[in-house]
Amino acid sequence: YKRMHPFTKTIQRASALLGWLLFLNMHITAQDNTTIVLENQFNQYQQKTLQEKLFVHTDKNFYLAGEILWFKIYNVDAAFNQPLDLSKVAYVEILDQNNKPQLQAKISMKNGNGNGSFYLPVNINSGKYKLRAYTNWMKNYSADYFFEKIITLINTRKTSELPVEKNQAQLNIRFFPEGGNLVNNIQSKLAFKVTDQKGKGLEAFTGMVTNENNDTLIKFSPLKSGMGNFYFLPSAGHHYKAFITTPDGKNTIAELPIVYKEGYVMHVTDEANNQIGVSVNTNISSTGEVYLFVHTRQSVKTLLSTMVQNGIARFMIDRNKLGDGISCFTLFNSNRQPLCERLYFKYPEKKLLIDAVTDKPEYKQRNKINFLINTSNEKGKAQPADMSLSVYRLDSLQTTEDNDISSYIWLVSDLKGTIESPSYYFDEPDKTKKEALDNLLLTQGWRRFRWEDILENRIPSFSFAPEYHGHVLTGKLINIKTGNLEKHVETYLSVPGTRTRFAASISDTNGNVKFEMPEMFGSSEIIVQINPQFDTLYRIDINTPFADQFTNTLLPEFTMPLKYPITLLDQSISMQVQNIYTADKLRQSFLPAIDTSAFYITPNSAYLLDNYTRFTTMEEVLREYVSNISVRKRNDVFYLPVWDMSAQKFFEDNPLILLDGVPIFDINKFMNYDPLKIKKLEVVNARYFSGNSFFDGIMNFTTYKGDLQGFELDPHATVIDYDGMQLQREFYAPVYETEQQAASHLPDFRNLLYWSPDIVTNETGRQQVTLYTSDLSGKYVAVLQGNTIDGKCGSKFVTFNVK
Repeated sequence: YKRMHPFTKTIQRASALLGWLLFLNMHITAQDNTTIVLENQFNQYQQKTLQEKLFVHTDKNFYLAGEILWFKIYNVDAAFNQPLDLSKVAYVEILDQNNKPQLQAKISMKNGNGNGSFYLPVNINSGKYKLRAYTNWMKNYSADYFFEKIITLINTRKTSELPVEKNQAQLNIRFFPEGGNLVNNIQSKLAFKVTDQKGKGLEAFTGMVTNENNDTLIKFSPLKSGMGNFYFLPSAGHHYKAFITTPDGKNTIAELPIVYKEGYVMHVTDEANNQIGVSVNTNISSTGEVYLFVHTRQSVKTLLSTMVQNGIARFMIDRNKLGDGISCFTLFNSNRQPLCERLYFKYPEKKLLIDAVTDKPEYKQRNKINFLINTSNEKGKAQPADMSLSVYRLDSLQTTEDNDISSYIWLVSDLKGTIESPSYYFDEPDKTKKEALDNLLLTQGWRRFRWEDILENRIPSFSFAPEYHGHVLTGKLINIKTGNLEKHVETYLSVPGTRTRFAASISDTNGNVKFEMPEMFGSSEIIVQINPQFDTLYRIDINTPFADQFTNTLLPEFTMPLKYPITLLDQSISMQVQNIYTADKLRQSFLPAIDTSAFYITPNSAYLLDNYTRFTTMEEVLREYVSNISVRKRNDVFYLPVWDMSAQKFFEDNPLILLDGVPIFDINKFMNYDPLKIKKLEVVNARYFSGNSFFDGIMNFTTYKGDLQGFELDPHATVIDYDGMQLQREFYAPVYETEQQAASHLPDFRNLLYWSPDIVTNETGRQQVTLYTSDLSGKYVAVLQGNTIDGKCGSKFVTFNVK
């Protein structure tokens, strides 16, 4: 045995320590690399996938055929809930139980909101309907992202034709292990949801879990809307079933989820000191490091890592680090493979508080109401807000809404499927409501992306572009002989009229064409064509802009409200009286304030032909007083080059020649047109670009009526009736400011006293609204919904009586 020198011993200890530090550094570096890669991949994906949320406030939720349904649309960024001025058009539809559209509209959007209305036709059937709304950009994602709400519509003229649906006993029973899976010999929280054939949660039943020997292991019952949870420890070699017994004594059997031999189980709990505990259990013997990734609406909040020791890993998260609303907890292994996932809800701290009062609690018929509104933030500081207001009568058929903008923005929009009574979870939440909300997250949790796309760095592909400037019409160019789609062909779209609207598009490699019509309002004819001088073998088919994908949401069972025949009769009489006496005022619509100039904005010169000597031939008109074009002929074909003001010479090719916005290709034919039908000529003396097309100047002729005045179109042109963005309908309500006005003999049977989509409070958070009661007594409710520029939202319900 040889004694070691102290210096040598020191060197060995230092070497051992250095080795341990190198190992630790490598371990930390590997950990850092994993977290950095996960966060970078997530952020890069989110930067490419901006998403929108729409919320629609309707004036009420129960209607009669013959009434008008009013609505306002709020568009917000899905990540920050702030008003989003991205899409300038929203698509709104009313769908029946077969997802067949009954009414459709294109709604102009500006600064993150828009508004519109539907006249409910007198031939529509009674029933439950889905009102849904979305943008063109939202069509890139699942229809589950679209806004949907259920409305009830009664047609009192067709009640005898309506079959009464029979309630079926079939139940849908589903189980959802917390985190994702059941694993042998690891206890899990197992959530459940039991619904009827229409998707409505079963409020009362008893359930039990049995094994293959019919031994009862667990008994359970729902807490809210057919949902609840229990703790369950599955064991290897056993088979489990659940028995559901309804109050009428009927039994239904359901299988429990598959129990995996190996895996991970996640459990999330609220802890003391504003902490959230996340425990992970596994029965896999060789495990290493695991990572917990937490984000709130695609904004990364924290990324933690720890070692699995003896099959257990534990994380603690400061709740203050989470954003308001739904956060997603995802567990990864060291290979960046997702293992478990769980949603968690944090009640919003930042709120829009709306204080609204009437000047009196009770009014007489045809009385003035002063409605005082104040808006503030959660700290009571005044804050401007953009809101909509509806005031309507309550009765046995028309009740208050069970959802609002807050519950939709913070909860419903980030969960899949129908949420029953979403406002329940927000109305003074207590321990029971918080537990019910957690059951909802366990049973209907989802996310707005797929981890596979993020981890594999898949670049999102989008088929639908956002409509930044207004409505975009799309179509396909088809070879009429072969049926093939044709590429690289120039096409044109026009809307005839005195206000010239024109767009050109060159078909892409897939035969698609796209025409931007930013301020196209109302119904009109559109003309799509190609230049027949070069191409006569093609046709253009215009696509519908409405989505062809639908959710699996089932409409609730509908039966006629036979219990309330007097109420229904009264409402029907009121509606008919209003339509008889105020039909013209109810259906007034107007064009919103838009730029009415032609698509090229300002011409270089304009000629009002009535200011000149009227010649009888077009050639004389152009030669005598249109100075910046040249009238020539090539091989007996007229040629009308325009003077290029920048190059100070004539263009070599013909300009774009338009008659009421429709391009003219046969110039000889046009030169034979009667010039006395022309009111105005505008000339653009510069090269003009439209999409990928360009034109050597523009000559735009306008007739007196804007209807082509008998000019015969080329037979290959396609003429289509097309609805542009909806015109604004004006809400009508009589004014009873004076005794003489109140003494009018015209009946006033309004049950909707007031509707406005444009209630805006000022910097002091104040606004006052004046409205008038009708001839109908009863209890009324005023509903305010709205949001702020920084993403707060709120609602307020105020009731008053009319006697």
